Amino acid sequence: MNRFIRWYNQNRKVIWKTIGIIALVIIIIQLFNYWSKVDNEEKLQAINQLQNSDKIEEYNSVTLDETQSTITGEKLSLSQLSQVDTIDMFIEYCNNQQISEAYALLSEDCRQEMYSTEEVFAEAYYEKVFKNNRKNISVENWIGNIYKVKINDDFLSTGKYTKENTKQDYITVVEEANQYKLNINNYIGKKDINKTNEKDGIQIEVLQQKTYMDYQIFKIRVKNNLENNIILDDRQDINAMYIEDKNGIQYSAYTHEIDETQLELNPRETKEIEIKYYSKYGSEKKINKLVFSRMILNYKTNSPKYNNSIGVEI
Repeated sequence: MNRFIRWYNQNRKVIWKTIGIIALVIIIIQLFNYWSKVDNEEKLQAINQLQNSDKIEEYNSVTLDETQSTITGEKLSLSQLSQVDTIDMFIEYCNNQQISEAYALLSEDCRQEMYSTEEVFAEAYYEKVFKNNRKNISVENWIGNIYKVKINDDFLSTGKYTKENTKQDYITVVEEANQYKLNINNYIGKKDINKTNEKDGIQIEVLQQKTYMDYQIFKIRVKNNLENNIILDDRQDINAMYIEDKNGIQYSAYTHEIDETQLELNPRETKEIEIKYYSKYGSEKKINKLVFSRMILNYKTNSPKYNNSIGVEI
């Protein structure tokens, strides 16, 4: 015991200094852990508040109504909230008459299909929707990367509000080169099909499917290997040209929008045709086949009687 007391007295300063250092290190570690926990809890709380709030108004030009999908009821992810940022940026540019910047946010696909130049975009979209006036925009997620957008006059600047001036659009957010870009004016997107069928000397290839909110357009290539004129549809039945989904539901073509000369092919002629169908967008909809049920193989423009018709499906 005397030896321990003697050793303690000789090393007392070193012992207490060491104890003090160890205690200080423990306190620092505990403080670090505490503040890290608090910081993480604050971040989680901020995310939960962002995702659970009924209405978010932290954007420059848009208001996000509801933080869940209208169709599925699922809460929006952080990536979906970032997609709304891109929509907000687009609307902000339009509200500030920055047409070039707004046009730059359109996807390459949307430009090719709808607005080939900035001038076309300005005339066909900006002038019709914004008309050099600020707009109030409310956004809600419809499903996935598709957003329902309501566009109203800014009554704070105009002094009046009219329901009749409300416009509705669906905007699809896509990713290009690690950046979000937009398909606007109800355009969802397109995909290549490249499926072919041949019957009785007629070859039909489905090249591409373009999808809008209210309809679909199929681009086809038809090759007439016969020595006769043919016509894909003689218009005796408005439901003769249709597409069919996986559930067997049929969607007829917009036959009234197609000129007869588009459907007619001369002997040995090859032609590309785009046909629009009454088919609203559905995330679960899958088109299984495209059908021509009254294709005339001996078509003569001046003769109302045909005796050689076939049905072709791809």
